Amino acid sequence: MKTAFLSTLILAISTSAGFAQQPAQCRNFVATIALQMTKEGCSSQIDLCTVGTVMSNEPALSGATWFFTAHGMAEVAGPPSLPKTLQSYAGTVLVTAKGGTFTTSTAGVYETESPAFSQLDKIVKGTDRFSNSSGRLIFLTGIGRQGGGFDTHARGELCVNE
Repeated sequence: MKTAFLSTLILAISTSAGFAQQPAQCRNFVATIALQMTKEGCSSQIDLCTVGTVMSNEPALSGATWFFTAHGMAEVAGPPSLPKTLQSYAGTVLVTAKGGTFTTSTAGVYETESPAFSQLDKIVKGTDRFSNSSGRLIFLTGIGRQGGGFDTHARGELCVNE
């Protein structure tokens, strides 16, 4: 009787462990983010942070908070014919969603006259349901809107632990 009970218990534990360790599902997504400049929680050395809420076709990402922190800006390097209104920047993004977070390393170009930007983000770490997203890329473009902030479009890939 004890042996049958122990065998059943071991089988139940090993079966449930197998379900809990399903591989992450990697999927492409598109999103929009209405970004606003913010001072709240901004630790940027150049005093430049933005925050917004993600609206996406990816359920794990929709409703998440997108928080960008700039680490530095400089005139864009390149041929002398490039306009002086182009600035390059680097920073990080922290995305906080239901069930986890992920952090990106960011490099971008900002057109000060328009204003508009284009940036490439690489996911450098994730927690909980985003723990397998490291190395995935996200591409953003943003156009300044009347009254401040940016209307931003994002495309990329996430690996989500179900």
